[in-house]
Amino acid sequence: MERTSIDIDGPVSVIDHGGSGPLIVCVHGLEGSAYNWNLMGPELSETHRVVAPDLSGFGYTPPADRGSTVDVNTDLVAGVIREFGEEAILIGNSMGGLISILTAERYPDLVRALVLLAPAAPVTDWLRVRPPSAARLSAPLLPGVGARIVESYRANQSVEKGVEENVAFVAHDPDSLDPQVWDDALEVAALRREQPWSTQCLIDAGHSIVPYVLTRRRFAPLLHKVSQPTLLIHGVEDKLIQIQTARWIARQRPDWTSVFLTDIGHVPMLEVPDRTLQIVDAWL
Repeated sequence: MERTSIDIDGPVSVIDHGGSGPLIVCVHGLEGSAYNWNLMGPELSETHRVVAPDLSGFGYTPPADRGSTVDVNTDLVAGVIREFGEEAILIGNSMGGLISILTAERYPDLVRALVLLAPAAPVTDWLRVRPPSAARLSAPLLPGVGARIVESYRANQSVEKGVEENVAFVAHDPDSLDPQVWDDALEVAALRREQPWSTQCLIDAGHSIVPYVLTRRRFAPLLHKVSQPTLLIHGVEDKLIQIQTARWIARQRPDWTSVFLTDIGHVPMLEVPDRTLQIVDAWL
């Protein structure tokens, strides 16, 4: 595993897990980084060539003149595929799942298959939305004050406390996580506080997700434009993307393979990497 930099309308930091065989590109979610795939990358590289980019405005990739929207990062993922191969299997989590869907739809010749881990998608049952989840997701999107809310939160929380709260939000059982997950999260959280663009990139990326996931009526046609074989993996205890939403996606695309994991939250590649790998390997 090594970090390298490539040029796609500006520098893009990529963790290259090596390997040979079909190309896999791993796409992280909002506030995530290429480190999110450190537990799965080495195993996947035993049978595939595996790379994980930091998306524009996240991790070690600056926004440059590109910005940080999902549309920008869809083009970035397409560029990563061209840099390392002719086509790829995309594995995407959360926002990265949405970006993977968009890449498959816009660049069908570059994508041979999709693995979606809790992809960003519309709320199915508003009565089941937990108030803490609603507040956490919506606060940065508030016009005029979102940036101040994020900056105030960071100013009044230590890096360690912020990471603890973030991990508790996405993982069903934070205490069960590999220590490497915590080390990686601390490094990236500390890095964000040094980057003058990090807050605005977070807000811009969040705003760019909303039009795609605002309603099921708008999101459904996008699902049906995906022509590639697709595996959907979703944790039953996900606080961000409801399991009801995942089951709705499965009904929309009964031709996809759908797996629902009990006692798992929003980040199965961090919570149960071995179990996730078994599912992905068997499907591939």
